[in-house]
Amino acid sequence: MSQSRILSPLAAEAGASAIDALTQLANLELTPEAYGQAMREVGFALGRCFARDNAVAGQSVYLAVTVEDADFLASGIAKALEQAGAKTAVACFWNVRRKAGGYKWLDVATIVDEYREPIPADLTHLIVVKSIISGACVVKTNLMHLLEDADPEQIHIMAPVVLKGAEERLASEFDADLASRFRYWLLATDDTKDEHGNVLPGIGGEIYGRLGFDGQRGKNAHYPAFIKERVLALT
Repeated sequence: MSQSRILSPLAAEAGASAIDALTQLANLELTPEAYGQAMREVGFALGRCFARDNAVAGQSVYLAVTVEDADFLASGIAKALEQAGAKTAVACFWNVRRKAGGYKWLDVATIVDEYREPIPADLTHLIVVKSIISGACVVKTNLMHLLEDADPEQIHIMAPVVLKGAEERLASEFDADLASRFRYWLLATDDTKDEHGNVLPGIGGEIYGRLGFDGQRGKNAHYPAFIKERVLALT
């Protein structure tokens, strides 16, 4: 099966170490621990680029993350933002993905649990974080949910890898005026899926197993250390 990857201009800005970490994610021999560390490194690089380009010192930045990404990609992003002086807050969502109506093409990502820190009234940046964006149903669900209460000045979609066309698929789910405010922070675009729906080379397959979770049920039973640490810091 032929496949191609296009690195974004942001990948060049992120540097050789970030590109190396991105490449490591496709290595099926990595242990979950090494895979998680590579994802943290990618997250830190994304967060560092974002902080540099947006001069975030003193600004409010709200991260919307999924439970499987919290201890890895999201923690790396948050570390870079906080080092740059941003005032961060976090929402973490436990999503259940399934096919709706018996249609193979119709994915839904119901939120079954959530952790949410208060949304600042003067929110400058809302960043929706995902390890990989293909059908974009998780990003769509979590973003729509937050926009019921949030009115950010800027909306950012941040992921190491997207499937070609994902930006257009996501934008089509929102009002055109709102979608025009999206800014994407992506390192690579891939154009191929395998028979299991995994993007190639993507992030090396299905994210739950790569991180050591026992499928969707296992990741939804997980309570991230990243969130525990934030709870302790806020109490």
